[in-house]
Amino acid sequence: MKIFYLITKSEAGGAQTHVAQLCDYFGKQNNVVVMSGGQGWLKEKCDELKIKYIENKYFSNSPNPFRIWKAIHEIKKTADEFQPDIVHCHSSSAAFLTRLAVRGKYKTIYTAHGWGFNLGMNHVVRFLVLLTEKFTAKYTDKYIAVSKFVKDLGVKNGLPEGKFEVVYNGINRGTGNPEKLRIGTSEEWGMLNSKINLIFVGRLAEPKRSEMIIDVISNFDEKTKNKVRFTIVGSGEKKEYLRNLAKEKNVEVVFTGNLEHSEVMKELAKNDIFVFISAWEGFPYTILEAMSVGLPVIASDVGGISEIVDNTVGRLVKNETSQISSALLELIDGRELREKLGDNGRRLVGSKFSLGKMLEGTEKVYIEILKN
Repeated sequence: MKIFYLITKSEAGGAQTHVAQLCDYFGKQNNVVVMSGGQGWLKEKCDELKIKYIENKYFSNSPNPFRIWKAIHEIKKTADEFQPDIVHCHSSSAAFLTRLAVRGKYKTIYTAHGWGFNLGMNHVVRFLVLLTEKFTAKYTDKYIAVSKFVKDLGVKNGLPEGKFEVVYNGINRGTGNPEKLRIGTSEEWGMLNSKINLIFVGRLAEPKRSEMIIDVISNFDEKTKNKVRFTIVGSGEKKEYLRNLAKEKNVEVVFTGNLEHSEVMKELAKNDIFVFISAWEGFPYTILEAMSVGLPVIASDVGGISEIVDNTVGRLVKNETSQISSALLELIDGRELREKLGDNGRRLVGSKFSLGKMLEGTEKVYIEILKN
């Protein structure tokens, strides 16, 4: 089987991780080609996996007609040379351009990790993206939604329900073995550092709202504030703003920048509570990774997050300082509760959100569309 994967950006991120997982699995027994913009993280992963990577330097979210035409030309040229059995696109821009280029000539799947018309986005942008999505739906054999929320939002906005399949993101169960990652327990780490350690992992850009965590910590009483350390893993346009805010609010924040995945997992395992505040989401990988090493999770009740997080593994909150503060104080002061929620989360990831289940679900979609 020949599989052609396309995604807009090659940078480190959840959708890119997803594509790399598919390449690792399907690349062992199939002919796989990846097209993306830039020479970033995904390109490095493809090199490691010995998967052919083609840079499309015209991939972007720009409405520039020349870039759009050139990007489509590059997709069409590669597809016609490769003659794939399946074209599998990820991210809204690459998916739109790919389906315009292919126009039903090859079996086409679009994995929606979220929508360009997500709730909370600019109304004009939402309208235009939805318009393009409805137009290209006729060139889509199957949508894979990474959560029920993503599927329901697509169907609610007029996309054909019969073309949808929900396949949750998944992670390798091996990554979830805390014994391989921890030196002692998270509580022992906290004792060694005399701190309760909070951590966020993700891009420092919209829709992520790590600044709300800094604001909440700054309003704790001095005793609580002094026993909390907040680690932010990632980079992006908000980084300097967050640095300045932490300094202004006198909150202890450690900025690690981008880390290799193995280092991210080690960093997660050193901490006590995972915090993820965001304006909108599809189905974040980082929450699964945090749960896999036994961290309780405090996360915004947006997108598909409620399909992962409930009161048995953490706390769902509205993006309001009062709710975030209450949830944080409950877990900061509750050692036994943290351990209980963390253990529940680790078991949930192993049973429901394993990498094996994700790959099996994707393979099932491939088989189905090739039969038709």
